[in-house]
Amino acid sequence: DRWAEERGDQTYVHFENGAEWSYAELKRRVVERAAGLRGLGVSQGDHVALWLPNGGDALIAFFAINYLGAVFVPFNTAYRGNLLEHVVANSDAKIIIVHPDLVERLAEIDRAQIELAVLTTGMDAAAVDGLRTVRFDALTGAHDDPLELDRPIDPWDSQSVIYTSGTTGPSKGVLSSYLHMFSNAGPESWPMVTGEDRFMVAAPIFHIGGMGLPFVMLARGGSIALMENFTTLDFWPFVRSSQSTAAFLLGVMATFLIKEQPAATDRDHRLRLVFMVPFTDDAPAFAERFGVEVFTIFNMTEISSPLVSGANPAKRGTCGRVRDGVEVRLVDGNDCEVAVGSVGEMIVR
Repeated sequence: DRWAEERGDQTYVHFENGAEWSYAELKRRVVERAAGLRGLGVSQGDHVALWLPNGGDALIAFFAINYLGAVFVPFNTAYRGNLLEHVVANSDAKIIIVHPDLVERLAEIDRAQIELAVLTTGMDAAAVDGLRTVRFDALTGAHDDPLELDRPIDPWDSQSVIYTSGTTGPSKGVLSSYLHMFSNAGPESWPMVTGEDRFMVAAPIFHIGGMGLPFVMLARGGSIALMENFTTLDFWPFVRSSQSTAAFLLGVMATFLIKEQPAATDRDHRLRLVFMVPFTDDAPAFAERFGVEVFTIFNMTEISSPLVSGANPAKRGTCGRVRDGVEVRLVDGNDCEVAVGSVGEMIVR
């Protein structure tokens, strides 16, 4: 609401096809879809599942759910079978906003409370017994609908449930409040990112690395460039066409990029900083070759970036230093601090 009034013509999102939405356009689309969701019975505090790839529909659904004070619950688009059944049951959602190509997987599982599927992209999907369907583009309302809430949204209200990768067992649903998400990479946590930046979003919106960035650039009044899927071939062309100034490189993304053959265009872009997680031995070469500053962090979905580095850290394998606003200790099995240089469990407050 604030940016639509103060920066209505400023771009919020740039898409791979070159289309852009201003803050005014963003608000119009969000309010119309939120009004449509309210017409389906979604109210403050309800959990609404989202099972979509990156794109305009996913972005609008994310913000529309929260505009109603409802809780955004995205699923990994690779889920199927037992894992899908687990997150569906855990989500407490009655409504799922889903890509038509994924609907058939819902027929193979116990859908728990899910009773309505909202289909995106204007396509029809295979019918699933016992599951009602409506079209996402049919969820419309007045763009100036005040959508009054039962009560104001508080900082500690649940904003989302993000599922972890499930490396040690079934994926955990992490309850994130609005303040938790703001603290994750907001202006105090990541002061190197400003409202003048355009942050490329290359990670999927169902991952904290994908859904967090649109939120924190909204908090700054900045903009994002939304990539449908990360590919080495498309990364730099989209950086250039979108005029992105910041990017988050997770896992092997940076390694793939540095392994490409050097080119005369390596510095032909506006990118000024990248977050490289983890911080690899390739970081100095990456910074020099592409003319950017490299930062790193340590984070989990649950803990709001407690460790953040400065630009171009020299220490090999660093995760950064403890940032203001958090306390961190490394402890043994009795919660006693371990000696410097020893391995311990990290606890955070």
